[in-house]
Formats: sequence, C-alpha cells, structure tokens
Amino acid sequence: MAVVKGFQQITGSLQNTTFYTIQGSDRVYVRTKGGPSKRMIKTSPAFEKVRCNNEEWKGCTQMASAIREAFRALKGVEDYPVIGSLNAMAKQIQSFDAGNNHGRRALYLSQHKELLAGFSLSRKQVLENVLRVPITALIHRETGTAGINIPANNTGMYLYNYRSLPYFRIIVSFSSVCDICFSEEKKQYAPAFPDFSRFQEAFVTEWLPTSGTAPALAQTLQMPIDVNDLPESVSLVLSVGVEFGNVGLDGLPSPVKYTGTGKVMDVQ
Repeated sequence: MAVVKGFQQITGSLQNTTFYTIQGSDRVYVRTKGGPSKRMIKTSPAFEKVRCNNEEWKGCTQMASAIREAFRALKGVEDYPVIGSLNAMAKQIQSFDAGNNHGRRALYLSQHKELLAGFSLSRKQVLENVLRVPITALIHRETGTAGINIPANNTGMYLYNYRSLPYFRIIVSFSSVCDICFSEEKKQYAPAFPDFSRFQEAFVTEWLPTSGTAPALAQTLQMPIDVNDLPESVSLVLSVGVEFGNVGLDGLPSPVKYTGTGKVMDVQ
C-alpha cells in the first residue's frame, strides 16, 4: 500500500489506481486494481482456499456488525474505524473453532467474552482518563439486568474536559450479541438464535455542565427478553461512554462528534 505525501487531497480512481482516506488519518492511501477474475475465484480448484476464506469472512463481518450494533448509542464517540478492529477480533474468535471445517468455522463469542471486555471506542482518550472516578458496571445474567454506579464528582478535578466544552453526559448501552454459525440449510452464516440477537436497552443522562459538581448516577437496565429462555450462545454486553456537547444553533446543548470516549465494561 502506497501513501501520498505532498499532494493536494485526492480521492477516487485514476486508471488502475485508487486513492482513498481512512478515518483518524490525514493521509491519502493508494492501491492498484487487478488480480484474478471473479469467475476464476468462483470456479477454479486453485482458489478453493480463497473461497473458504471469503465465506468465513462473511461470518466475521456479521459478528463485527452485531458487536458494533451493541453499542450503537455510543457511535458519536468513535474516533477511529472501530469496525476494522472488530473484524480482526471476530477473525480471532473464529480461529478458535476446531470443531468445524475451514469455510464453516463458527464465531463463538459466548466462549471468548474476555476478548470483547475492555474494548475501547476511542484511541485518543480512554474512559478512565476522562471520567476519573470509580465506575461500577456489572451484568447480572440470571436476571437479565445490568447496573451502573458512578459517584458524584467535582468535574474540575475528576472530569478531563480536553476540548473545553461546556456540557457532557453519560451514555449506557446494554445489548445482546448472538454467536454466528454456518447454516448448512441456508448455506450461509447466520445467528445461532436469531430471536435473541441484537436486543438493546440504552440510558442517557441529561446534559450536565462541565463545571461544578456532577450528581451521582445509579441506574439499572433490564433486557426486554425472558431470561429463563436465554441460550448460552447469547452474550450480554454492557458499554459506558462520556459524550461532550456544545451550544447548538437552537441554543440547546448538542453533541460534538469524536470528543468523548467509551468502553465495553462487562460481557456475560
């Protein structure tokens, strides 16, 4: 992959060359077009492994999409291409499946929850550096609930307002993510239990001033599902974030993109 330096901003295609940008970088990247034809990849025995890899990649992108959907309420704090990191994580989870053949390997997030716990939605700042008070965030799988507790704090001491914005708020997201398996019946990857995939409950505080004392937060979120029927292949994900805001055109607080931070606090 080439990187353009010293040119004016160029994106798009030029003959056999494509110019493109990546979120979080001010560089312009360059790649050339070419390679085997689609027909060769679909039919040639020499590309059997490629076909298996392509099929498995569909499962990876499904899992990455499902995980990202789990913290959809925190999308505004993402300051880098989160989906790329989630795709890589999904591929790692898939590599642990020794029970299925190449091209059919499943993605058992329920067996590797530790890979997702602690995942940060921001690279510029981490949650503990921005909100410098102890956060208690736990999932109670047996009841299908999640609890979050944040003590009252002096924002001048315990809130790192690195953009000097006048408002902030806390966002909590509680969601379900289902394992992804290859369906021999449908000949494609799909959630193991579609009826339990992508449930979500979210809580957002009112906008609070970034000066003075912020009140304590104690909140319980309940999944809208019957936990007695919750399969082991369904993981529950609890995420917490801080979002900063400024005065909008209507005179009311409005979120400012890429100024906050978030983190996956617990996975059960």
